[in-house]
Amino acid sequence: MKIGIIGGGPAGYVAAIRAAQLGAEVTVFEKENLGGVCTNWGCIPTKALYSAAKKVIHFRWGVEKKLWSGQISPDWRMIQNFKNGVVTRLVRGIEFLFKKNRINLVRGEAGFLSPNEIEVETAKGCRVFEFDAVLIATGSRAAIPPVEGLEGIAPWDNVGALSAERIPQSLVIIGGGVIGVEFAHIFATFGSEVTIVELMPKILPFQDDEVSAAVHRALAGEKVKILTRAKAVAAHRTEKSVRIELESGEVIEAEEVIVATGRRINLPPGIETAGVKVEKNRIPVDERRRTNVPTIYAAGDVTGEPHLEHKASHEGIVAVESMMGLDSVWRDDAIPAAIFSALEVGACGLTEKQAREKFGDGVKVGKFPYIASGRAQAEGENVGFVKIIADPAGAVVGFHAVGADASELVGLGGFLVQNEIPLEEVSRTIFSHPTLSEMIGEAALAAFGRAIHI
Repeated sequence: MKIGIIGGGPAGYVAAIRAAQLGAEVTVFEKENLGGVCTNWGCIPTKALYSAAKKVIHFRWGVEKKLWSGQISPDWRMIQNFKNGVVTRLVRGIEFLFKKNRINLVRGEAGFLSPNEIEVETAKGCRVFEFDAVLIATGSRAAIPPVEGLEGIAPWDNVGALSAERIPQSLVIIGGGVIGVEFAHIFATFGSEVTIVELMPKILPFQDDEVSAAVHRALAGEKVKILTRAKAVAAHRTEKSVRIELESGEVIEAEEVIVATGRRINLPPGIETAGVKVEKNRIPVDERRRTNVPTIYAAGDVTGEPHLEHKASHEGIVAVESMMGLDSVWRDDAIPAAIFSALEVGACGLTEKQAREKFGDGVKVGKFPYIASGRAQAEGENVGFVKIIADPAGAVVGFHAVGADASELVGLGGFLVQNEIPLEEVSRTIFSHPTLSEMIGEAALAAFGRAIHI
């Protein structure tokens, strides 16, 4: 079977490898680096900067606790070099995997001539390919909100922020979602005076209320100013700064501004010619990730939120397995999410509010604080909690952790939600000591009023 994939990001390159494993003849069209936004301008480079910031914080913590003495002076240029090195190695790794799996990579912008024909503009001219099935995996880009004058001042998006040549003395971030709170933490750690402007009543508006509040407090502890229920209405750049005017009349002045208010999907040229429907910033797909055109599938950001690498990759796998005749279907009720800010967040499934709205008062909730964990105390990480939510029948429907290494704890949390594991079974599971994962067992016990260490 001949499969064409437009886009070499997380959805596209993972789908290509899986299709090759199944014996397909695979061609991937990519005009930039393999790995997409995640590897080049998103997940990976932000985590490299987050890692550097985390080490700075740990050093400062040690000085504060008088465990050691000295001063630290981060070198932004070298930190950027470290980040770029990580990205380069991972991109080369994907290129190696393409060669190993005999995947044909065509550099250039590809578009549809028909449902089964792809035309691509390369450095050597135009070429046309014909396929049995095509996967659209073209990803997304930062969306600029309708703020008067904002586009004209060239605000930073994720690409601009990650390639910054300096740490700005002051910074306004429009948007308090995942991207906003991650950049707020990174730049605040390295010395920027950061202000977040968020339209909704809270930052991280789609997270559990207690999780959002915990991250808010942690960022405030890093001297990040957070304005909620705040709407930016105008922006202009002066000789030395950017001025952001809010609907309230307040004016915020800073050296730079980051836009973090959502994403717009990228569509390949000729998608109308191919007959693929597009609705409300997404390509509608069925459970096998097939569009309204039987031979065309879609995966990743183009199918809609959440815009997450692991969601994209698994969608790509489902799509090509379906193309190859496997009984593979997609389910989106247990997609974990990780956030890396002043506190890490790991979340999967329903929030407590959503669970109570769906199931009523029979919902079981268990929560265990980091401060009661021996491992967290030994690590000097005593802020945060783990929360498990179960439906009236006792099946786990939500998992939320906020605190050190919460992004790792959600791996198990996602398994509990995905498989609707009974809360009683979680409470009877033996967790290794001393670990942070013990808090999961204690949270389950807390739901029955049987927690040992609180």
